[in-house]
Amino acid sequence: MLLPAQRPDDPMMDGAQSFRTPRLEAAIGWLAACGFLFLAAVTAIVGVQSRERAVSGAQDRAQSAVRVLAEHAARLFDAADLLVEYAAQESAGRSWDEIARSHGLWDKLNAQRARLPFLDAVWLNDGSGLLRLTTVAFPAPHSDASDREAFLFHRHDPTPGSGVDRPHIGPRIIGRVTNRATFLLSRRLSEPDGRFRGMASVTIDPSYLSGFYKELDVPHEPVTILLRANDLDVLVREPGEAAGMEAGPIPPNDPVRRAIMAAPAGGVARDDAVIVAHRQVDSWPVHVVVQLELAPVLASWRRLIAPYAGLAAAAALALAALSIFGFRQARAARRVQRDLEWRVRERTASLERTIGERDAALAQKDLLMREVNHRIKNSLQVVSSLLGLQGQAVGDPRLSGHLLEAGRRVQAIADIHRLLYRVDDIHFIPFHDYLTELCRELEHSAQSEGGGWRLELAVEPVEVSTDHAVPLGLLANELVMNAIKHAYRPTPATLGSAAGRQEKESGGDNMIAVALHADGDILRMSVCDRGIGLPADFDWRRSRSLGMRMIHTLSKQLGATLTVENTDPGVCFTIRLPYRTAGNGRNTRHTGV
Repeated sequence: MLLPAQRPDDPMMDGAQSFRTPRLEAAIGWLAACGFLFLAAVTAIVGVQSRERAVSGAQDRAQSAVRVLAEHAARLFDAADLLVEYAAQESAGRSWDEIARSHGLWDKLNAQRARLPFLDAVWLNDGSGLLRLTTVAFPAPHSDASDREAFLFHRHDPTPGSGVDRPHIGPRIIGRVTNRATFLLSRRLSEPDGRFRGMASVTIDPSYLSGFYKELDVPHEPVTILLRANDLDVLVREPGEAAGMEAGPIPPNDPVRRAIMAAPAGGVARDDAVIVAHRQVDSWPVHVVVQLELAPVLASWRRLIAPYAGLAAAAALALAALSIFGFRQARAARRVQRDLEWRVRERTASLERTIGERDAALAQKDLLMREVNHRIKNSLQVVSSLLGLQGQAVGDPRLSGHLLEAGRRVQAIADIHRLLYRVDDIHFIPFHDYLTELCRELEHSAQSEGGGWRLELAVEPVEVSTDHAVPLGLLANELVMNAIKHAYRPTPATLGSAAGRQEKESGGDNMIAVALHADGDILRMSVCDRGIGLPADFDWRRSRSLGMRMIHTLSKQLGATLTVENTDPGVCFTIRLPYRTAGNGRNTRHTGV
């Protein structure tokens, strides 16, 4: 070994150098071999990891796009279904000849259809399939739908109900009246005795959905498909919607079929050629699919990794040159070795910096999500406060009440985002904490307004997914506020008398019980009171009040079952929701608000 103070060309070192040259050459050879192995290993590890990150990133973007598209499709189908129900209700109690001659009904349906740009037209067919009214033209042109799948489905429905029954989404067809590609969302019309009366339907424009898919910012030009769940019949495909309109879009390939069959509710699948992300659209029998070819993803990855591969090749060449030079000049071996070690440390530090930057980017992403939820919470609280101030400022008590109720609904959504800002896992929130705080705020607000109510909670620690948190929170808010407003008649406590204040201080009997617990794979939430109960002829499914309509719509959106039971005294609303994703608490926590 050369001493640091000695120069490599010192004459005193010639004998030692000639004696030690074989050992130095062997050491240089071993070091060179180890260096090549190290570079190869680092290159392979970095290449494999970066390739996996590129593919995983494309997979995550496809899943995010599917989630957005499924939410968009669910809102469209819900809006279209509401229009079908509206058409069925407006035509109920009229004869088909009266419907066919009613220009007023045509005007109503056409005005509602104009508000939904993704719908082509509204259609009413009688029990024989004959078209009686359509928003395309008045009077309706001759058209017979008796051979259409939707008509046959509703006519032979084995479990028909009264009025309007379950909806049906038909295959992609060419309209006989409009001569355009479209597909139907329809419902059965029934006579009061349950006999088949006809069909109410709307036609959805595939080009509207195709335009939305085209504007979605997903790299690597994915194929976006909307198809029916039962037969995988393609309704919309982008790209490919404009070409071959009469023949219809290209059917889904085998990877798409295998992915849906393996996970009907949704998921992501990947093979050597494609990434397939799919998701069922809420409770509708349709799937949204995003198919991404791996070839452009890997091409982008190769362009990204090319500089690093060049760097590794350059390092290998440098190591070879240094090894040859070390064999020829042993006296320079130590300097070459030191230089090589320095380069290795530099490469290792570079890799560590890269990994640290990646971890920092992930932490920044999590922080950004929390900040977004925090800002959404702040914005919603501002909106809630503005609604409350406006409600206090208006002179009309009824309008003031509506504004205050709207403010409470906005505040209920803001509380969800506040929890998302606080929890560690933003995919689930502790719904029991949210429900407890919501009930405290509602009771405090009711008591400050002169009410004599007492809320009792019996909740389990339960976590629900973020997708379910907002509609479930709004349901809890509506049910508790409904009980506070309507469960008990005005008492002296609410009128401000001395007897009433005494009753209020003692607690009274105006109790409202709120319960939440998980029973296996079912999450149950109930709001009960011992008040005046519901009228005997009250049908909550057909109520025109905004609160009951919201309760009905949110229950359908969650796929939940809502039951209303007169308990004599009082009434009990119970929500049962499939519960399979969040962790269940074991102990019941009883809390008196």
